[in-house]
Amino acid sequence: MNEPLIALEPGERLLWSGRPQRSAPTGLEWYRIVFGSVMVSGFAAALGLPAPVAAAILGTVGLAVVWGPVLWRLRTTRREVYAVTDQRVVVADRVSGRTRAYEYLSELEPPVVRRGEDGTGMLTLTRQDASVSVFGYSVPKRHQPPPIELHAVPDVDGLRELIVREQA
Repeated sequence: MNEPLIALEPGERLLWSGRPQRSAPTGLEWYRIVFGSVMVSGFAAALGLPAPVAAAILGTVGLAVVWGPVLWRLRTTRREVYAVTDQRVVVADRVSGRTRAYEYLSELEPPVVRRGEDGTGMLTLTRQDASVSVFGYSVPKRHQPPPIELHAVPDVDGLRELIVREQA
């Protein structure tokens, strides 16, 4: 267990801490990179701009729109540190020590796990009041904080069980 840079609240006990094992694009991000790059290249070629400078500017802006969000998520994920206490789940920046997100376990739905091929997984924690049921489907409410996602966690099933046990 790594020591996080996270300040615990009075009476709070650290149960688990860690950080992502790797930082790689997800399946949808790979699709965005490949499909977006092809679309930007095709769009720039279809316009047939006479000036190479204009085509280069359009291509650069287009690729920034496609690649930018993926690179930003990879950068922020690489710098994250996670902690699970007997009261909260906390995500912090391990470089600055700033807390990025936290939620109390009592306010969260049971964690959802997506397992990776390499044995790590992603744990998604959503607030109980973040969605409403409409015709049997869960629809997110407006102006709710996004779910907390713990990326590339080793032994993701063990961490899920730990959180479910503490929620009970």
